[in-house]
Amino acid sequence: MRDSRPRTLVRLTFANPSLVYLGLVAAAALPMVFASATADSSFAAVWILLITAPTSMLLFLPDFANGDSGLASGYFLAALTLSALFHSFLLGLAYRGLRGNPAQQARTTT
Repeated sequence: MRDSRPRTLVRLTFANPSLVYLGLVAAAALPMVFASATADSSFAAVWILLITAPTSMLLFLPDFANGDSGLASGYFLAALTLSALFHSFLLGLAYRGLRGNPAQQARTTT
């Protein structure tokens, strides 16, 4: 039985290595969550920015909202979330490609 496209996307995004990556992102987001409780919150987002680096930096290029407005904060969090999910999907896709199914590969090569 063949999976539907939405189910395949969810499976690839939340598979074993992808879930580990998303756990690392969640752990890196903890300083941002508790930044308001500490006096110095200037470096709270550094780790999550480094973990989601290639895509998040591209999403931050259009700087349309400056300051601490709700729009700027929402865009920042949405860009981080989208980049983490995109990296998780790519990691699941790479894992599926590397793992492969020998029986399926034998059918397609003959």
